[in-house]
Amino acid sequence: MLKRTFLHISGVGPKRERAIWRAGVESWEDFLDRGQRLLPAGLHNLGRPVVERSLEALQRPDAAKTLAAMLPPAEHWRLWPHFDRVVYLDIETGGDPDQWGGVTVVGLYDGQTVRQFVAGQNIHQLDHAMHGADIVVTFAGASFDIPVLRAVFHNLWLPPAHIDLRWTLKRVGLTGGLKRIEKQLGLTRPPGVDGLGGLDAVHLWARHQAGDPSALPTLLAYNACDIVNLQPLLALAHDRLRQTLLAQAG
Repeated sequence: MLKRTFLHISGVGPKRERAIWRAGVESWEDFLDRGQRLLPAGLHNLGRPVVERSLEALQRPDAAKTLAAMLPPAEHWRLWPHFDRVVYLDIETGGDPDQWGGVTVVGLYDGQTVRQFVAGQNIHQLDHAMHGADIVVTFAGASFDIPVLRAVFHNLWLPPAHIDLRWTLKRVGLTGGLKRIEKQLGLTRPPGVDGLGGLDAVHLWARHQAGDPSALPTLLAYNACDIVNLQPLLALAHDRLRQTLLAQAG
């Protein structure tokens, strides 16, 4: 989908992008090879340098950073899976506001390994934990997780692209909270954490602080589900949104 993207050309919105596809220009290479013949002269002249920069960017180590800056944040989903170095992120809060801003757990998942950073243990190691990733994926992270982490970790390094699945999934008709969407799609959680929510995470942390030995493992298992389940949701959102856009183009 990335090379079908023309929204980063000035004056091109969703409707005009679909018109470009219908004209027979379905990739950046098509734009350079056939755009002069198939598209209005003004659009071709305006878009050609943008498309050339896009293709050149793909050859550089900072390609994801360059292209993420060119695209509207709501369209960062198009960068995947061309850029597959992804970190799925979720935080838990409800701790002492004077300690790490109340953040109790930060969970990261790279598609293979879950890493969790816990207040009072190893949360100070989070600063550079996401180095090397091109995309961070969250659920409602644009309004919660990312602003909270930026406020707490002033030197926090984040991947250049952010896909907030809450809004990407909404575009394909899946609304509500993460657990509700999981159930709609048949994604399950282990019995020990199935049915738990954000308020339970706060209570689990309080129990951990009070000395309950079972509370922290349960909280970490809950957090792990929050990040691991984002991986299939990203694939589903990408595929459905791609199919929807191409169907609209006719």
